[in-house]
Amino acid sequence: MLKEQYKLVKSSREVLLGFCESITPGDLTKENESFNKSTIIELLLHIANTYVFWLKRFAAGEEMEYFKTENIITVEEVRKAFAESDRIVETFLKKFTDPGSPIEGEIFWLKKKMTFTVLELFTHLITHEFHHKGQIMTMSRILGNAPVDADIIRF
Repeated sequence: MLKEQYKLVKSSREVLLGFCESITPGDLTKENESFNKSTIIELLLHIANTYVFWLKRFAAGEEMEYFKTENIITVEEVRKAFAESDRIVETFLKKFTDPGSPIEGEIFWLKKKMTFTVLELFTHLITHEFHHKGQIMTMSRILGNAPVDADIIRF
């Protein structure tokens, strides 16, 4: 079920990335005061990095470099980052097949270990992505771009 759900997330993300390709490069990297001086590219990479942290570092206990905005400034490069995070999700879902299975890991900024189920982690990642997708759409509207419908169910 989680694999099928993630297919829907990727489909929605593809609509978002396609839309972002229509935004000028200057607008993609323009800081927005209303969003803590974040840029659209930074928020996209934050989404990808969140998959890296929770599934690679927390769940698998492996270190991995995060995607950095100084190295990634185009939607094409963002797509490559998401391709890597998709591989991380695929590996995670192959390893953890029981949604109720507990996963213990360390949250480094809190300096403590915590336990979450597969379903809790995965739900967090998906809702996190959609939260920031909404912010990206709002940022694009502020910059004068009419956003597209990028929900799971599109009309």
